[in-house]
Amino acid sequence: MRNHEVTRRQDLLKEDGSLKEPGWSRQLVQRYDRSQIKAPKFRIKKWDYYLVLNEEFAGAFTVSDDGYIGLQSVSLLNLKEGWEHTETILNPFPMGRLGLPATSEEGNTV
Repeated sequence: MRNHEVTRRQDLLKEDGSLKEPGWSRQLVQRYDRSQIKAPKFRIKKWDYYLVLNEEFAGAFTVSDDGYIGLQSVSLLNLKEGWEHTETILNPFPMGRLGLPATSEEGNTV
């Protein structure tokens, strides 16, 4: 399955909460709906990861809602000198309240 490319637009999950078509895609083709997940809130893990870089520097930003714990992290990397620094904040039991968008095509968080 790990080498299967998903190419058609479809829901990510079946009615029973399992993956409709396991695999990877070159662009966003699978529609995610949190309400289709058949698991308790504390077991649902969702995160957004952003990377901004050039030839010398990179900034990595992570916002994560893992049900029982939330994580916000910023990493600065100096690619020329070979160092990085990361600062992380943890918060207990966000349980989906961070308001992460369902898709990268729309939505924003503040």
